[in-house]
Amino acid sequence: MAYGDGQEDRIRAAAPQGVDALIDAYGGGYLDLGIGLGVEPRRMNSVIDFAAAERLGALTVGSSQVINAEVLAHLAVLAASGELDIPIAATFPLAEVRAAYRQLADRHTRGKIVLLP
Repeated sequence: MAYGDGQEDRIRAAAPQGVDALIDAYGGGYLDLGIGLGVEPRRMNSVIDFAAAERLGALTVGSSQVINAEVLAHLAVLAASGELDIPIAATFPLAEVRAAYRQLADRHTRGKIVLLP
């Protein structure tokens, strides 16, 4: 889905039956967009825009609330078996950490950025 002007209209066109839930990992007004699309605040979760979530009554459940030793052990088993695929957007030598952060700051990375020793 493209960002920018007209995004709400494009979402409505892509989901004519309505939007049931929204996960915000970007911030910058996406929870308000969800309200505009008719999503109930209890069906929205933000891991970044805590002020908007509080204002609207949306959730702020992130990995810190659900990750524990049992979950991590299960993820390790899935990763070892090849069932868990984590997309890698880019790798950088540790000496190029600034370039990695510049790419991350663009906020359009799809996947993880990995620093190599």
